[in-house]
Amino acid sequence: MEDQMEVRLMRFNRIYKELDDIYHNYAKARGLSDSAFWVFYFICERREAYTQAELCANWYYSRQTINSTLKNLEKQGYIVLVPEPGNRKNKQIRLTREGESFAEKMILPLVKAEKNSFRNMKEEERDGLERLFGIHVKLLEEEVRKIP
Repeated sequence: MEDQMEVRLMRFNRIYKELDDIYHNYAKARGLSDSAFWVFYFICERREAYTQAELCANWYYSRQTINSTLKNLEKQGYIVLVPEPGNRKNKQIRLTREGESFAEKMILPLVKAEKNSFRNMKEEERDGLERLFGIHVKLLEEEVRKIP
């Protein structure tokens, strides 16, 4: 029984890695690092400005990773960092026209593909996927916290 669980866990991890590779290869083919791809993705998904702190908190990236990614995207002319009203320390991340054009050509087609893949699933499959994956993440987090 333990052997079967290990086999299933390996299959699950392979599927997860395959999903991760889909995003990685998509980003790489478009000249983006994984973190740059995800910053574009997050901004496109939300459709309003994020701050660096919000990106880190909502998407589980370190401040250092987001900071260096934002500096590179700013150098490339894809984003501008705009101080928030009343708090000059917090800066909103906004796409430039060039960034919007890039996102429209490179990020939004992937978002559409994701929506289509979900649309091709039955409603109960979508619900089950979200529910079960969420349970797995919570239980794994609990188990990892037990490790000294």
